[in-house]
Amino acid sequence: MSTRYFFFGTLMDRDVLELVLARPVDGDAARPAVLDGYRRVRVSKDSFPMLVEDAGGAVEGIVFETRSAEEDARILFFEDYDYDLATCRPRTADGPVEAMYCGVEPGVEPSDEAWSLDAWAARHKAGFMELSRIYMDCFGRMTPAEAEPIWEEGRLALVAKGLL
Repeated sequence: MSTRYFFFGTLMDRDVLELVLARPVDGDAARPAVLDGYRRVRVSKDSFPMLVEDAGGAVEGIVFETRSAEEDARILFFEDYDYDLATCRPRTADGPVEAMYCGVEPGVEPSDEAWSLDAWAARHKAGFMELSRIYMDCFGRMTPAEAEPIWEEGRLALVAKGLL
């Protein structure tokens, strides 16, 4: 079983994707794609992004297909915090494709700040990778609900250090 995803945030970063999947990712495994009807902004309380509807907007991202149900489970575990899966039709060089993306849960507030992968990587990637390693170490040992306090505790500690 495999699932096609449209990634528009931190999972576009190869290091983050490899950490989440627990395997190397081939350079051509992710294809550039654009999702129309949205814009990407930073979540108000965090360094990662969310999509907000914008009829004239378009968000650049990648389309990526998992290899197994285990990889789907790892992605869903990672994205459980503030996100829900939704369907979308991003455009690729070969035309539109059906994919899943992680939309935010009700109550997650957007900031007014546009989100950029390059700007995020320069300022937050090191701390985010540290936090993600701790969180993904919980995969298979805890439910996302059980692991969420570990994420939140680590996030607050890294924010206090200025790393997130």
